[in-house]
Amino acid sequence: MHPALQHLLATDGVIRQRDYPRLASALARARRAGDLVSPLPGVFVPSPVTAASWLHAASAWSTPAGAIHRETAASLWLPELRSPAIRLAHPTLRSRGRVQVTRRAVPPEWVTIVGGARFVTPAYAAVELAGTDEGRALCEALRQRLARTDELPAILRSLDRSPNQAARRPIVRDAMRNPWSFGELQLHKVLSEAGIHGWVANRPVRCAGTSVIPDIRFLHVKLVIEFDGRSIHEQRFIADRERQNLLEAAGFRVIRFGWEHLGRPDYIAATVRAALRAT
Repeated sequence: MHPALQHLLATDGVIRQRDYPRLASALARARRAGDLVSPLPGVFVPSPVTAASWLHAASAWSTPAGAIHRETAASLWLPELRSPAIRLAHPTLRSRGRVQVTRRAVPPEWVTIVGGARFVTPAYAAVELAGTDEGRALCEALRQRLARTDELPAILRSLDRSPNQAARRPIVRDAMRNPWSFGELQLHKVLSEAGIHGWVANRPVRCAGTSVIPDIRFLHVKLVIEFDGRSIHEQRFIADRERQNLLEAAGFRVIRFGWEHLGRPDYIAATVRAALRAT
């Protein structure tokens, strides 16, 4: 293979022919020899094509207006969303091969470079997906500190006129309270619909010199709500109890709910109101 091609592949992992017109003959020879493959028009990657080289090819093909988005972008931090299809946002290109194009321009402030390819930010991908996943990706992005609540409204506005926007709005509104799990998001919704306010979520408080982060903490009374997920392994169980001990030693009353309680919103509301009266 031509040394210049080897250098470009080692540096970028992909070659866009229009950027190097003088290498057109070398690219053609490398393709005939089976050293390079062109999975998308005008873009060359080493043979055989891998999942990573498909991402590089899609990004190079769509630059500068394109960005990998939705499930493909979120799969960087939610591996269970990984799939052979590549979701790409671009205002004019059309779907081709494994690349499924959404005809939309992503504002540049919500685009980032990961491994040499252009992706939407985790916050943008999570808000996009909130229209179809009920906020699961958004909760995980918040938990991993990949998204901030203060950036969600602007992202939501940038998605006006896109599909599923009506479903996104209430989910983003509820996510502004900073849930770190889908279960917490549902618990926040129960409290809000019951008219129970005056609380914050996942905000640190000092207990005996230690920073503790309760799932929900009321601001004007010493009451904390903890939510237990579907599966709690032993290490997490012990950590949760140690956290509860610190809170209770600092004078907080702690009440706990689990997934089973989410189907009983009246019970949750009644229990919280009784605890508020008794605190």
